[in-house]
Order: sequence, then structure tokens, then C-alpha cells
Amino acid sequence: AVVSTQSGHYGRGKKWCQAQAIGIHKLQRRILLRAMDILAEGGRIVYSTCSLNPIENEATVLSALRDRPQFRLVPSEGFLPELKRRPGLTTWKVMHNSGTWYEKFDDVEDPKHRKSVAPTMFPTDSEKYNLERCMRVYPHDQNTGGFFICVIERKKTESENTESSNQEGVENNAGNVKEEENKSDTAFSDNLHKNTNVLVDKMTWKDYHGFREDPYIFQDPDAECFKTLKEWYKISEDFPFKNIFARSKNPESQKQRNLSIACSRLRDIIQQNENKIKIINCGLRLFSFTKEVFSKCPYRLLQEGAHFTAKYMGAKIFEVSLEDMIKVLGPDTGVPKHTLHPDLFEKVKDLPTGIVVFYLPASGIIPTMYTCVYSTENGVKAYITEDEKNHFRLILGQEPLMTKRELKKLEAMENHRKKKIETAARIALENAQKENQEDKEDAEKTDEAEPNDQNEEIEKDLSAEEINSDS
Repeated sequence: AVVSTQSGHYGRGKKWCQAQAIGIHKLQRRILLRAMDILAEGGRIVYSTCSLNPIENEATVLSALRDRPQFRLVPSEGFLPELKRRPGLTTWKVMHNSGTWYEKFDDVEDPKHRKSVAPTMFPTDSEKYNLERCMRVYPHDQNTGGFFICVIERKKTESENTESSNQEGVENNAGNVKEEENKSDTAFSDNLHKNTNVLVDKMTWKDYHGFREDPYIFQDPDAECFKTLKEWYKISEDFPFKNIFARSKNPESQKQRNLSIACSRLRDIIQQNENKIKIINCGLRLFSFTKEVFSKCPYRLLQEGAHFTAKYMGAKIFEVSLEDMIKVLGPDTGVPKHTLHPDLFEKVKDLPTGIVVFYLPASGIIPTMYTCVYSTENGVKAYITEDEKNHFRLILGQEPLMTKRELKKLEAMENHRKKKIETAARIALENAQKENQEDKEDAEKTDEAEPNDQNEEIEKDLSAEEINSDS
């Protein structure tokens, strides 16, 4: 079994914070424990992340091994000998999002910090679980990405080891293997633990079944929804319409939200194991239902499957130059059709409103690129996400555009800066007014004091004159 978790994509590094690592630790721990619970005896799990944070890596593995003592880490020296790797960490500290570092959970005294920092994040008894058998791949060691990899094995029971030590045990073990093979051929049971020795001491019915999933409804190749697609995009007859499926509680509805495709083998697995295997997600999304009344085709192409669908399209697909592709991948304001290359303009000037495909042939290190484009009466613009657009721009050697999230952040920062300036100005004005008021009050007191002093001097002079006249 392979358990791989991905904690980054384009733009994620700018938003990363310690709180994300703390939050994802709990999710990764649940994923790993679930994989360990359904693993057969003697089986192995490859746990891998694209992160180098020990909270997401060694801490997750260590806490899982503590909870599942029947598992162990497998030495990794013999795997991929040419890959430069470093051993797993055995000690680390945990940092709260506030910047406070903790060496052990007992040091976390703040009740607010205890709500996010968990005991499973600390290297408690790490020396007992051979964490150095994990692999750490650093980008600067071999010009690679940053990865964490480890192999976890479920130990065999003592009874199996004893039986395999003699001939009778070998025969019994062979019989058990044959019995397990027979079990694997039978229908998948809802009571999964009865057939695969799954640990269910902490697993309830809801933990396994979870939410009910909508069924996979494979469409009839002659369905009404395909007729408009064939007419609009001139899709060839070689297109595997029988492998198109939708997920809907109402299989009779022709307005399925998304139409996806699966390979023939996967289609057979889904159809033959309906109500036996719970499939969460599969396939490649190709079309999505649209409510736009001005479009003649009720389904629009999705960027996710444009590279696949384009091979079968006979219309609404246009080869573009590098210059035009860069224009289309510009800001969301769109590109006027008359600014495109004359040959391309002649092809798209009379296009009805809807989704078409622009493709750039491979050249040098640039691969063939397919982009869904929204065509209107006067202009065209890329109908893809901001991250996809920036990804294509980087491939073409262009600077990425600022996303709406980044623009909102800049706007919020600018508003905060203006608010701080206004607050500082208001406080300075209030202080100036207060100082002026105090100066005014001091001046009034001084003016009142001066006449009193003059009266006292006059009284002294009069009294002196009276004394002289008496004498």
C-alpha cells in the first residue's frame, strides 16, 4: 500500500504557517492509521510526504507506531541505492503558531495552546522505534524535490512463524494462503475486518462506511447528451463514449453535472462490483453541464481533460502561435479578437459563444499545451483557474500574474496601512488640541495672578505712606 500526502502546490509557500503543519498532522495521522488497520499481516505501507517538517513526518509515523505495536519500520538502505538520502530525525521541537517552542507536551501550560498542540507531535520514546530508518531527501543533495519516505511493515503473528518452522507448519501455511486466495475471489463483504483481520477495536461502522457516495452511472453511447457534443465539437466515432460516466442520484436525468471518463478495465471493475466496493473518486473529468442559455451546447469542456478530448475533436480547436498563447494567458480582461494573428482571427471571428480549445505545438523544451478558451462575440479569454494560468505562464517563460487572493491581501494591507495613518493623525490632532487647551488654561491662570500681585504691591506702598505721615 502507498500512502502519499501532498502539502504544497504553486503559491502554497507564500501562505504557509506553522498552524497548517499542526492541523495537517492530525489528518495525516488518521490517514496512516486507516491504512495500517486494513493492511494484511506481512504487508507493507510506503508513507511519503513532500514536506520536511518533522510534525508531518516523523511525529506522524512515531505516534502511529505507538498506537499500533504490531508494526515496525523497515530499514531503507537497500532501496534506491543511487538516491542520496539522510536518516530520519529522532529529536525535534514543536512550535506553536505564536512562535513559542516546546520540547515536550508537559511544557505546554497555556490552555489555548493545548487546543492545537497534541501529545502525538512530540518525540516521546523515539529511540524505541528506529526512526533513523526513515528517508529524508533534501533538494540540495541531488537536485531533487524535498521528500520524506518510510516503509512500515505489519509483523506476522507468532503462530505463523512457528508453523513455518516445520513441514506441518508449511503445509498448514500453504492451506491458509489458498484459503485467503479463495476469500479474495469472493464478493467484498461490508464486514471488512472478518476477511482481512483488520483491527476494529477503535473502528465503528461509521468510520468505515462514512458518507454515502453517489453511484457511478455509465452513459449510453447513444444518449441525448452526446448528440450535441458530437455536433458542436465534431467528435470522432473513435471516442470511447461507452466509458463516460456521471455521478448522480437520478440516473435517468440527461442533465448530469459532470461527465468523466474511465479506462475500460476500471469501467469493468466498477460495474462488476457495484454495492461491493466503495469508490470515493476516480476517472478524468471531461465535460460539465452549463446553464448558459446563449450557448448552443449544454456541456462545456473542462481544462482537466482538454488534452484527452482534443485528440478526438474536429471543430472548435485551433492551433495558435506562442505570441497569441501568451496574450490569452494574460489578465482576465480578455483579448479582442482583432488583436490576434490574422490567420487565427479569420478562424475565430465568427465563432458562436462557447468553449473552444487553443493548442500550442511542442517546441524545444516547451511541451504541447492545450487551453480551454471562452469565446464571445468580440473577444477570447482563457477559461482556466488562476493557478493553471500561472503554471502555463511559467512554462512559457512569463512572470506569473497576481491572483485574486493576492490582490485582496494587498488591498487589505493597504486599507490597514491607511487606517493606521488615519489613526495616528487623529491621535496627533487630539494631542495637539489637548496641549493647546492646557496652554490656554495656563495663560488664563497667569493673567489672573498678575493683577493680584499688583494689588499687593499697591497696598504695601499705601501702608508705607501712612506710616511715614504718622511719624
